[in-house]
Amino acid sequence: MTRASARPLDVPAGPPPLDPPPPAVLAVRRDGDTLVASGQVAVRDGDLLATGRVGAEVDLGTAQRCAWQCARNVLDAVAAEIGSLDRIAQTTKVTVYVASDPAFTDQHLVAHGASALFLAALGDDRGRHARAAIGVAALPLGSAVEVEATFRVAA
Repeated sequence: MTRASARPLDVPAGPPPLDPPPPAVLAVRRDGDTLVASGQVAVRDGDLLATGRVGAEVDLGTAQRCAWQCARNVLDAVAAEIGSLDRIAQTTKVTVYVASDPAFTDQHLVAHGASALFLAALGDDRGRHARAAIGVAALPLGSAVEVEATFRVAA
């Protein structure tokens, strides 16, 4: 019997209400020298920059600006967690989710907006990263873009 199964399950039978987000979800999670930043949508001053699908309601240029803002929001969350972006040693992986019209196939071009922000904010050595750009049917709040990232931090 494992330790987890040895204790009685003292949780409600059903799931909790959907609002607010569950307390288990963190904006940034640290594990040793690794920081994993949860996905951030393109919110600025409390408003989404764009809603809808890229290639339909949202054009490529707007989607790239959304990706830039998402990446900025990721860095804001990281800075709040570790105190200073100077502590980032390396951006290791960036994933860009693009709410896409079925015919849209330039998700990688949207992702360039996020990559450009990480390079501008952190420089070539600390900002370069591996990346995935993924087309999806929809994103939270109707956002056109969402960005998550993983970083290595200095001790």
